[in-house]
Amino acid sequence: MSEAVFSDKVLVVTSSLTLRALLELVIEDHEIEAQFFEKAQDGLDFLKAHTPRAIVLDDGIEIDPFSIASRLKMSRRLREVPVILFIGDSDDRTKLTAEFARVEHVLSKPVDRKAFSSILRNLSQQQPNP
Repeated sequence: MSEAVFSDKVLVVTSSLTLRALLELVIEDHEIEAQFFEKAQDGLDFLKAHTPRAIVLDDGIEIDPFSIASRLKMSRRLREVPVILFIGDSDDRTKLTAEFARVEHVLSKPVDRKAFSSILRNLSQQQPNP
């Protein structure tokens, strides 16, 4: 397999059209490109050939997002890519599970646009690491 290409895009995996539309608006406000997938497997396939600037996961996808995050953090190439997880249930157990999975940012649904925007602003200020 050929080597993965660094991408300045943000990978977003969500099956929710509403969440996708909202995230798309906020991401576009920051002049960042995004690659959207409805199915987790399609997002994982994208990661075989690309290293995105960040990965956004929704807890509503068909594969457990904590498992995906843990798996991504085991990859030497992807371990430094920030993972942003949107969750419907933000109790202490969920936050602890996210911490064990090494998720950098956990945001509750409904989406706090200011919090997500702040994360994107910080991404925009960081230089890509090809």
